[in-house]
Formats: sequence, C-alpha cells, structure tokens
Amino acid sequence: METRELTTWLEISEPAYSTNLAFFKQCLPQHTEFSVVVKSNAYGHGIKEIAHLAVKYGADSFCVHALDEAIQLRQWGYKQDILIMGPVMISRLEEVIDNDFRLILYNLEVLSALKKITRKLHKPVRVHLKLETGTFRQGIAEKDLTDFLEELHRESLVMLEGVYTHFANIEDTTNHDYAFQQLQLFEKMTATIKKYGFKDIKCHTACSAAVLLFPETYFDMVRVGISQYGLWPSRETFVSYKIKHSKNGEDVLRPVLGWKTRIGQIKEVAANQNIGYGGTFQTTRPSRIAVLPIGYADGYDRRISNQGYVLIRGKRAPVRGRICMNHIMVDVTDIPDVTLEDEVTLLGYDGANQIHADQLANLCGTINYEFTTRINWQIPRIISR
Repeated sequence: METRELTTWLEISEPAYSTNLAFFKQCLPQHTEFSVVVKSNAYGHGIKEIAHLAVKYGADSFCVHALDEAIQLRQWGYKQDILIMGPVMISRLEEVIDNDFRLILYNLEVLSALKKITRKLHKPVRVHLKLETGTFRQGIAEKDLTDFLEELHRESLVMLEGVYTHFANIEDTTNHDYAFQQLQLFEKMTATIKKYGFKDIKCHTACSAAVLLFPETYFDMVRVGISQYGLWPSRETFVSYKIKHSKNGEDVLRPVLGWKTRIGQIKEVAANQNIGYGGTFQTTRPSRIAVLPIGYADGYDRRISNQGYVLIRGKRAPVRGRICMNHIMVDVTDIPDVTLEDEVTLLGYDGANQIHADQLANLCGTINYEFTTRINWQIPRIISR
C-alpha cells in the first residue's frame, strides 16, 4: 500500500535497521548466536516487518514472549529457532513440540508435563533453564536447581539445550556491581549444571545493554532487544558506553521508526478561544489549528497534551489542548502554506528536525520501550528503503 492512501502509518527504515544489525554482528565472536527479540509486536515496530529484515541482515534466531507469536512466525515461513520466553499453558505444550520451538523452563510441573507429552508424541523438546540470579521474575533459585537436573537426567526426550538469566540492573545505572554479582551467580549455577553431565549447553545472559557494554556476558548467544531498533536502553547505558569507548556514541545506533499522519482539517480560530476537552489551552491570537486523525487509542499518549509538538514541512507545530481518543490539535499559524492532507511527522525525521522516542517518553514520564510498544498494532507498518 502506498502511503498517499493512508491517514496514519509507521515507516520502518531498512537502511537504519541493517546498520544496527551490522554493528551488533561485528561486536560478536563468530560462534555466538545472534538472537533478536521481537516480542510485543517487535517493541511496537511490527513483528512481520522486523522479522523479514532481521533474517535478511543476519539474525540467527528469534526470541518471543508468547506461543502465539512463535506460531505466527512459523506460519509466515520462518524456519529459524524461536525461544519462547514467557509461560506456555500446559494444555498447549504439544504445539511447542510439534513446531520444534525452544521453551523456557522454570517450573517442575511443566517439566513433568513435558516428559509425558514427549513420550506420547515420540518427539523431543529443547528447553532452556531460566536461572534466578537476582531479578526475581521468572527463574529457578539456586537451592532448587538440583531438583530440575535430577529430573532432566531421567528423561532423554526433554533435552537441556540452554541456560540463561536476565540482568536486573545493568541498564539503569552506571554502577554495574549488581549485574556482575548476578553474572558470578550465573557462572556458579552453570558450573553445577555442567558437573551434572550437561556439558554441551548454550549459555546466554546478554541483553542490549550487556552487548553494548560487556563482552564478558556474550557466552554462546545474545538476545538483542531495544537496541536493534536504534534506541538506547537508557540514558545511563549511553553514558556508560561513552565512558567505556571514549566517544559520543550518537552514531552507533540509528532509530528505525518513523510515525506519520496527515492533516484532517484546518480551521481558523479567533483569539481567546478554548481548544479541546476541558479548555486546557486558550489562544492568545488568531490561530490556524490543524486537526490530526491520531490519538491516545493509537498510542499517542494523553500526557503529551499541551507539551509536545509535531513536524510539518520540517517545522515544529505545538500540540494544543488535550490529546483525544482519535484526534489531536496542533498550531500551524507560523508554518506557511500548510494545506489539507499534508504529511505530519509524529516521530522521526522531517528535514533537519527530529522527534525522538526518548523525547516523547520523557514527556509521558516513562521509557522508550513503553512508548513504542504501545503504538496501536493495527496501524500499517511500511518498510522504507
């Protein structure tokens, strides 16, 4: 579909995405599996579009949260390994086995069910133990690890392929002591696993921040999430990278996402008129107000009201009044020659100006992860070349 037929769309920059993947691949040893995290609609970027680009530019495998995400990738024809990192209902474990997905394991109840199902189907399943090292989300505590290992020793069809953990505080700080405490515990637990005879296992700990900062976390596989999309995991990660590499880092990652809409109406508004619900903005002069067909139902957060701006013809047009469910109003008084259906940039570049996901996230009191992930999945994603 051509963008001229759309009122609202997302542009996924293929050049930016390929540059980001090339950067990460050149960081990694040749033997290290490069897995891209495409959960939650690829952090809002579009799982179908990102999966296509990821394979095209050298990703080895995928990580998802949900079984249905993994099934969708298979239905689109992707044969790569897929690790399901969220819980799968016991009643659906057969689908995991039938599709040869990798499965995270941290419950003995699931292990017991897998043993029965693999015997019934005469098919193996590959599991990755999630080790609890200090995040206290999903995971197996050190004191419970031997129970899992004893059970795995008794069952050949439930194959221990990998072990991993996730850092709790590697990206929101410039002091990484806690992360290295987690790393030490992971290595201790991994040594226990190998002593039990599971020597040929794939170890992985590295998220985006770890890949950017600490090669000692790479092991046999990395899971790159937010940074493949050209966004820094946090300000602290950016600062840590700059300190570690003695360079700014601005050109290391390139944002992939652009968000566009079109002007739906332009109206002349007199001075001293209240705009939008609650009359939270009052004009101080005769103004031209453009109405845009986008709102909080689309993921353009209500907290941007009277704070943010959009780009029209490369110039800033401030948001006036409250963000509505399906509309926002912006002031185009100082932008000459604006016309109906002009293209509007909500996120990304327009000429020399840019609106970054971090800016919009800051206005909302949140992080870039949340802002992009909440963009409505029904908005068309278009790969731009």
